[in-house]
Amino acid sequence: MRITNNTITYNFLTSLNKSLERQNSIQEQLSDGKAIHRPSDDPIKAIRSLRFNSSLTQNAQYTQNVKDAQSWMETTDSAMSDISSIMIKIKESVVNASNGTNPQDAVQTIGKEVDNLINQLITIGNTKIGDRYIFAGQQDKTEPFKRAGDTITYSGDASKISMPIQPGTATPTQDSINLTGYEAFGNGLAGLNHLIEIKDQLELGTVEAQNWLSETGLAYLESDHSDMLQAQAEMGTRMSAYEMAQNMLEKNNTIITGDLSANEDLDIPRAIIDFKNAENVYRMALSVGAKIMPPSLADFLS
Repeated sequence: MRITNNTITYNFLTSLNKSLERQNSIQEQLSDGKAIHRPSDDPIKAIRSLRFNSSLTQNAQYTQNVKDAQSWMETTDSAMSDISSIMIKIKESVVNASNGTNPQDAVQTIGKEVDNLINQLITIGNTKIGDRYIFAGQQDKTEPFKRAGDTITYSGDASKISMPIQPGTATPTQDSINLTGYEAFGNGLAGLNHLIEIKDQLELGTVEAQNWLSETGLAYLESDHSDMLQAQAEMGTRMSAYEMAQNMLEKNNTIITGDLSANEDLDIPRAIIDFKNAENVYRMALSVGAKIMPPSLADFLS
């Protein structure tokens, strides 16, 4: 086969360009420490990176859901603690009012105090986190509790709010983060209605009213307060579950980040050696090329 000067020149320039491309590729990797910049660099690693990044994004969303859920539940738990404190105060007041030794006007004064405490319960029932009412169910943009005289109305619903923290369909009984108004104050707002009835008896202040308070009134308070504490305890159980879920998600985030790093990160020491080798090969090629390139008129003029 006849080898011409043009063939030699073409082969040399092709090899020189490949050597320069190799050097440029390593330099690109060293500039940001990443081994992959396009799928063609390593298709298998590129697919793995897509999967790891997808898992990382999903894990980050679940982690944010857990944080939002914890904020909601902590606000709810704090509100329930305040409600429990008020119930204890009302119980103490009713005990003092129903001992059979208080004059009627003293019992009526206690009735006014209880009336104010009921208003405080309504205020707590309308607690918000951001612009959402925590006891309104899924009607969380609507103020749930309103009082007009001795009538208390609830504008929320009995639906649960769920924040998924794992793949799959959300399960309200497991993923719910809220207590509805009915859970906080009893079915049909029985707890609040009983308090209104107790307040009415206190305002009467009669011996008969005091007897009713010592029997029926205190029984209502005990039962209603017990239901409230039960609802708060169930909320505490879900809070513990979300704390464990947060720990699990944080561990998963560390594992996925590590896998992604192992898949994408460049072996810096090895890359530096490869770059130096590529640089030496390129310089050597330039030196050889200077000898094999055909002489030009300039060579003879010198």
